[in-house]
Amino acid sequence: MPSAASLLSQHLREQREALTTAEADVRAGEPEGVHDLRVAMRRIRSALASFHALVDPAVTEPLRDELRWAAGRLGEARDAEVVQDLVDTLLDDIGPAGLVGLDEAVTGLRARMHLDATAATEVIDETLGSTRYAAMTALLDSVVTHPPFTDEAERSVAKVVRTVLRKEGKRVRERVELADVADAAADPELRAACLHDVRKAAKRLRYAAEAVAPMTGSKVRRVAERAEDVQGLLGDHHDAVVTRATLRHLAIDEDAGVAAAFLLGHLDADEQRAAERLERRGGKALRRLDRALDRALA
Repeated sequence: MPSAASLLSQHLREQREALTTAEADVRAGEPEGVHDLRVAMRRIRSALASFHALVDPAVTEPLRDELRWAAGRLGEARDAEVVQDLVDTLLDDIGPAGLVGLDEAVTGLRARMHLDATAATEVIDETLGSTRYAAMTALLDSVVTHPPFTDEAERSVAKVVRTVLRKEGKRVRERVELADVADAAADPELRAACLHDVRKAAKRLRYAAEAVAPMTGSKVRRVAERAEDVQGLLGDHHDAVVTRATLRHLAIDEDAGVAAAFLLGHLDADEQRAAERLERRGGKALRRLDRALDRALA
């Protein structure tokens, strides 16, 4: 069984290559480039966090901070695109019959969403062209080329896997408990924020399981699959929450007009129902993840 150091080193190299490819796609205007670039950044950050005992935090934590900054900046553009796509879909689903007399409001809403998305893309160019981003990639290359391993990194993969899965699984369960507390307190905004934290924890668990999957059995791969299910459903839930916030903000804009406010309220109600369905499905997916974790750690 190889050492944990060799596994983590290989994983970091793979994600550095993925980041390079995605960055080139972004600069070339490829539609999925931003998404892929953020995924590569998150996978590197997650690996350095999940396997933090294997590396020197004095070196890796500054890199994680810079990756968080860059991914956050790119996320602004990504969120704007997601909201635009969701609003377009909602309007299409209503159909012409449901939009009688609202032509001007629909045109204005689509134009507003397009302008917001276009403005957000300027953040991408600004971020990738900044000296801070250049410094981040230089630090990343240094860490990937010469990982700052600790003595713990010489342990076998088998010994490290259980520790990491147990830690990341506990992280998910703790955040589920916080979401349940918010639900019991009838605080929907806090509940939504907690579910977003559950999603991020499930994503980190997924990335950790996927990193070790090539050297482990089917039980760990199943954990990765179940965590991905949770991530996807709660990710869609978060998109619905962000879209609803945008719709409500637009509805109270004095320039929106009565017709547009009526339309926005209708779309908001549709998204609320969608969010409720996704939350129920996410709950079922979490229970399946819980069982998969128990089997992997048995």
